[in-house]
Amino acid sequence: MAYLPGFANGTIGDLVQPEDDPFLYALNFTQAFQTSQNVTSLLHRIEKTSGATNNIAPDYLDGTIFTNDKELFLYGGLLRDTDAFQAPLPSSVSGYELFQYGPQRDAWQPGFIDDQLPDGMTRYITAGAGVNLPSENLAFYFGGMRRPDWGEIRTSGRKQYHVTAAANTLISIDMSTMRKEKWTNASLPSTVAGRANAELAWIPTADQGALVAIGGVINPEWAFSPPSDDQWTQSVRTSPGFMSTVSVYDIKNQKWYNQATSGDTPPQLTQFCSVVTAPKDRSSYSVYIYGGYDGLNDTSAPIDDVYVLSVPSFIWTKAYTGTRRHGRRGHRCALVYPDQMMVMGGQPESTDTNTCLDGGPVQVFNLNSLKWQVGYDPKSWSEYKVPGVITAKIGGNADGGSQTRQPATWADAALSSLFAAAYSKTVPTYYPYASATTTRTDSPQPTRVSTILPSPVPHSSGVPSWVGPVIGVIVGLIAVTAIFLALFVWYSRRVRKRGRGTSDAGTSGFRYRIESWMQGTHPPKAPTITTATEGMMGMSMGTTALSSTGELSEKDVKNEPQEVSADQIHELPDTSRSELPAMRQIGFTPSSTMQFPRPRQSAHVSNPSSSSSLAAGIPRPESPTTAFTPGHRRQVSSLESSGFPSPPSTIASFGSGSPRERGNPLEEADLVSPVTPAEREHAGPPA
Repeated sequence: MAYLPGFANGTIGDLVQPEDDPFLYALNFTQAFQTSQNVTSLLHRIEKTSGATNNIAPDYLDGTIFTNDKELFLYGGLLRDTDAFQAPLPSSVSGYELFQYGPQRDAWQPGFIDDQLPDGMTRYITAGAGVNLPSENLAFYFGGMRRPDWGEIRTSGRKQYHVTAAANTLISIDMSTMRKEKWTNASLPSTVAGRANAELAWIPTADQGALVAIGGVINPEWAFSPPSDDQWTQSVRTSPGFMSTVSVYDIKNQKWYNQATSGDTPPQLTQFCSVVTAPKDRSSYSVYIYGGYDGLNDTSAPIDDVYVLSVPSFIWTKAYTGTRRHGRRGHRCALVYPDQMMVMGGQPESTDTNTCLDGGPVQVFNLNSLKWQVGYDPKSWSEYKVPGVITAKIGGNADGGSQTRQPATWADAALSSLFAAAYSKTVPTYYPYASATTTRTDSPQPTRVSTILPSPVPHSSGVPSWVGPVIGVIVGLIAVTAIFLALFVWYSRRVRKRGRGTSDAGTSGFRYRIESWMQGTHPPKAPTITTATEGMMGMSMGTTALSSTGELSEKDVKNEPQEVSADQIHELPDTSRSELPAMRQIGFTPSSTMQFPRPRQSAHVSNPSSSSSLAAGIPRPESPTTAFTPGHRRQVSSLESSGFPSPPSTIASFGSGSPRERGNPLEEADLVSPVTPAEREHAGPPA
């Protein structure tokens, strides 16, 4: 939709045409209005994508709407030439479900849907003639324009997207079963030319009726901007024939015919509109066409005339001669009542964007009086009465009774049979419309009323509906995982703090038990000094035996390494005054190659089995700098493999690097245990 802002201060603004307007517009026929008022305020807006502008349901120029009055599909048309978004797939079509039919769907509600065309079909087509057959649940799209390679098409801009070839096809959709629509793509015979902006009228006759293709133009000026001399000449020679000879399609038998017409044949026309009406007896059908232009020049003036093609006599009658100022092209028409044709939109003669359509964007033409009305009132209508200018040519009277029910010559005998047979189904009608206002057509301002159309199903920015729930689940899982990790870290720290007790108990062999535990060995019980420590780290450490000289025997260090018991996990009690540097920085050496110094005896130690510190007076070595490279064959502890930290040590480090790295065995001076001030005081001066 395009509009001009202004007039509030006496001036007019620039033409505004929203890029990819996210709305579908509907006019409720229950509303009365004056054609001179702002009729656009009566339009009901249906959001295609919840107000978002994207590539799911963009605007199309010169497409069509297929409908069976329960659902509709948007097909064909030109996209705006932009790189702001990726164009929909060639097989993508959008639809709107207004009412449910067919199998019951409990979760169904009105709204837009996305559908896919079958193989061999594309939406890359424009300027075709569309028509709907509600009683047959069918819709058709005749001719149109395309690219020579059937590729993507866009509005004026880059030439690679221009439509320069006629589409020689008849597209149809069968909407008999909801959600199981059947699309068909049939090629036109060589005797029926593809064209741009023709009109396709449905005549309810025989089994499924007949389609009549009227007007149109080849090589339209808007597609070639402008046509070459050869294209222009070809169009002038061919296009007028689309009025003098119309193409007729037998839907049931799927066969085309070309039938000649007579009477007041209209000139070459394209971008006009049409409606079909008939008297009660159906003795004839009147196809009214209005407006349009020749399609050869952009500056060609659109007409304001009304022509009527009577079928099955195929006689043209000029029913109304209008004014040049009131003419328009590119508009659409709707038969709101049997006697009223509503004209909507279009483009005036002038290419000046400040020139509006004369009389307003919506006009109502009375098919009985053959005059323009000043407004519309759903309570004011009547059955169709065949105007005298038409009965003068086909006979009969206002109520029907046509005396001419065939042309001067049938193009084919099959056409005679087609139009002689009566249509067996009931053509649905929707009038009279319940008036939504008490305002008459001569009232200056009718009351604004709400529409009967339901709101569409909400969608989020053209994004698939499953994206939101999936993202929500993912975010929820991440949050839950983070909570569990936080709880795990908190619990691990709490357990670690609980295991860090302070114990005053110690033995002179404590250092050696630590060393044995780290190597996975269990020294046998010795007869000299015995210290029993049970339950450290939740396991029995056994006893540590020292000889009378305080040295480990050879058999004590040849035991095979063993796994630490994994019954429970506790921290080792920290009773020393010094911390063991990080294990990866300590160089350990197998006890079989170490020369352990004799521990110093405290002068006050009278009970060898009593708890005391180890040697005293031994200075602390410097901080190690070499990474820990174990020199024993200790098996991997279950504590380490489970990811728990190694327990803190109460012995001093053995120096920087292993003896293998230093190249000499440990000296006694390298293995000096720290002495606490209390021990030094009890021990007295060194001997």
